[in-house]
Amino acid sequence: MLIWYIGVKTQFRKNPGKLGKYFEKFLEPELWELLLKTYAGAGYEDTWDALLATGDLFRITAISVAEQFGFEYPFGDDQRVSAHLNHVRFLPKNAKEMY
Repeated sequence: MLIWYIGVKTQFRKNPGKLGKYFEKFLEPELWELLLKTYAGAGYEDTWDALLATGDLFRITAISVAEQFGFEYPFGDDQRVSAHLNHVRFLPKNAKEMY
């Protein structure tokens, strides 16, 4: 999605590089910082934080790309997935069921 986002932003005239080598050059500073947050540290909570940051980054860029191409972003699906992830994240460690 980041490649599409950068493509839209640059009218597909700039190459973000192999495997996103130049993402930092083309992303707004706040999106670059959010991308860095998608890399988890060593801890359990770090992994959850990285997963949720990935969702945030995807949402922000996908909404922009969808608007550019006349697609409707699935806000309902996004909200349900985000709610489910947050629900699972805070389940008690001894939970036997999710719901």
